[in-house]
Amino acid sequence: RIIPKSERAVLMLAERVHELAVAGAEKHRKTGALVDAFGHGPKKIAGGWEIGADRQRAPHAVFVHWGTKPHVIRPKNKKALRWAAGGSFIFAKFVNHPGYKGDPFLINAANQAIREFPQMVEQSMKGR
Repeated sequence: RIIPKSERAVLMLAERVHELAVAGAEKHRKTGALVDAFGHGPKKIAGGWEIGADRQRAPHAVFVHWGTKPHVIRPKNKKALRWAAGGSFIFAKFVNHPGYKGDPFLINAANQAIREFPQMVEQSMKGR
């Protein structure tokens, strides 16, 4: 099927938002789950395109993006929390998390792509 020029411009926009979102998520790479959660490109949905992180692959994405208020972390299934530090383990019944400001990398990606959209429309109309 031949894609109309206007649809091609919107596809270019969606692909650019995805590219910028992955670059923004890359700044938070520890395990790679957040970057992997964005898949290989925008997903076609009724009436447009969807760009977002798969919550099954990266349930922490929402907290990285929007941040958190200060809160207490308690163990779910054990009596204590445990983490490694300085070659040994530290145990605690709970910890006071100071919160996290967040990094709205997906919104930033969308805003940057919108600024680039006029050039995408021009490219699409020229058939490039």
